[in-house]
Amino acid sequence: MKEEQERLRRRQAELERMRRAAEEKKARFEREEEEHRREQERAEAERRRLEQEATAATRIQASYRGFKDRQAFKERKRK
Repeated sequence: MKEEQERLRRRQAELERMRRAAEEKKARFEREEEEHRREQERAEAERRRLEQEATAATRIQASYRGFKDRQAFKERKRK
């Protein structure tokens, strides 16, 4: 009887270790998933920022070309 109780106690301890290991694995997976999601959000934010900068640069260049064209037109008109 005592041996059976000891065997059951060891089995319970083993099952408890297995349960804790499974919980830790799940928590680690959830943390990794959250970090992956955050990295994707950061990358998307960076992509939008770069896209906005490119759009702004294009607008500035177009504005400058328009300015240069107006200057050239005024110069030709003056001559």
